[in-house]
Amino acid sequence: MSMNKKRLLFPAIATFFIAQPVLAGDWTEKIIIKGFASAVYQQTDDPVFFDGDCERPFISTPAGLAPGACDALAPAGGALGTVNGVTPEEGGVNEDGSFRGTRIGLNINADVNEMVTVQTQFLVEEGPSDFTMSLDWGFINILLSDNSSVRAGKLRLPVGLINEFQNVGIELPWIEAPQLFYATGFEGANITLQSYRGLSYLWEIYVSNWSFSSDIFVGNVDLEGMSLDNLLGYTFKADWNEAIYFQASAFQGNIEFGARVNELLGQTHRTRTFGIGGDVGNFLFYAEFARVTMGLDEQESSTWYASGGYQFGDYTLMATHQSMEKGVDVADELKNEQTIDSITLRYDFSYNTALKFEFSQINTELGTGLFAAGAVTDIKPADSVNMLGLAIDVAF
Repeated sequence: MSMNKKRLLFPAIATFFIAQPVLAGDWTEKIIIKGFASAVYQQTDDPVFFDGDCERPFISTPAGLAPGACDALAPAGGALGTVNGVTPEEGGVNEDGSFRGTRIGLNINADVNEMVTVQTQFLVEEGPSDFTMSLDWGFINILLSDNSSVRAGKLRLPVGLINEFQNVGIELPWIEAPQLFYATGFEGANITLQSYRGLSYLWEIYVSNWSFSSDIFVGNVDLEGMSLDNLLGYTFKADWNEAIYFQASAFQGNIEFGARVNELLGQTHRTRTFGIGGDVGNFLFYAEFARVTMGLDEQESSTWYASGGYQFGDYTLMATHQSMEKGVDVADELKNEQTIDSITLRYDFSYNTALKFEFSQINTELGTGLFAAGAVTDIKPADSVNMLGLAIDVAF
C-alpha cells in the first residue's frame, strides 16, 4: 500500500473508532427491548396426545381422503414407547403431563429515522427434541403519512383478534389462545394463523370515539407440509372508545403441497373470519367465527368460540366454549368435530406477573379432533377428556 493511501486510510479508521461511542449512545436511545415469558404445565386423563406433532400421511379411499398412521411400519397403536407412533418428546399433552407451552419472547424495535422503524420478535419454545429459537416476525415499517404506513418482511397475519400477540401469555385471559380456532396443525381448522413473508399497507382514521383501520397484505406462508403462494388478503378493524372492537378478514392463496396430501396441490385456500371483543367495566368478552375452504370437502371447516368473564380486582374468571366442525358432504368416519369447554382463573399477584389455573373438558363428536389418533389402527381417546393447566406469565 502506498504512503498516500495510508495517509487517507488511517485518519478514516481513527475517525470511525472515535465516532463509535457517539453512534452507540445514539442507537441506545433509539432501540427499545421488551420481553415476555410463560411457564406452562398441562395434563389430561387420557394416554392419547392432544394437540401434538404428528406429520401423518393422508390416504385416498373410496369414501374420500382419510388420515394414515403416524408410523405406518409400527404395529397398531404405535411402537413401544410411543402412543400411535408419537413419542412424549414429539407429542402434545396427555396423562403424563407436559410443559410444551413454555416459551420466552424478546421484542427488539429500532427507530432508523423519522420515517423508518425496524420491529422484530424472537420466540424460544419447545420443539420435538429441545427448545428452539425462531424469528416470529421481523419487518421494516415505513411511515407514509400520519394515517398510513407500509411494512415489508416477515409479519403476523392480521387475522383473528389476538393472532398478532397470541404468544404473549400476559396479554391473554386464558393459558393459551382458544386451541380449536388458533391451532396450527393440519388436523385443525387450517385457519392458517401464522406469519407470512410479504408486504402490508396499513391505514387508520379516527372519527369521534371510533377508530377505523384496514390492512391489505400480499405474500406467501410456509406451513407444516404446505405453502400458500400468491397470498392476498384484507382486514378491517373498528374500535369504539378502546372498549369494544370488531374485526373482519378475508384472504386466499394457492396451495402447494408435498407428498402428504397431493390431492390439494393446485387448490385455493380461502379463509373468512369475523370477531368481536371488549372490555366494558369489569366485563371481558371475545367471540370469533371462521370459515375455511381448501378445494376438498374433507378440509372444509367452520370454527368458532365464545369467551366471557369478569374481573374481581386482581382476579379474572373466564368461561369459554370452542367448536370445530371439519368435513362437508363426506361420510361420518371422515368428519372431524370437537368441542372444548373451559373455566380459567387468572390472578395478577404482582406487577406484570399473572398466575393462571384452567380446567377444560374436551368432547370429540366425530373423528378425533386435535388428538393424534386419526388412523383406523390408532388408539382412540375417550369421547370426553379432562385437561388441567397451570401457567405463570410475566412481561419485562
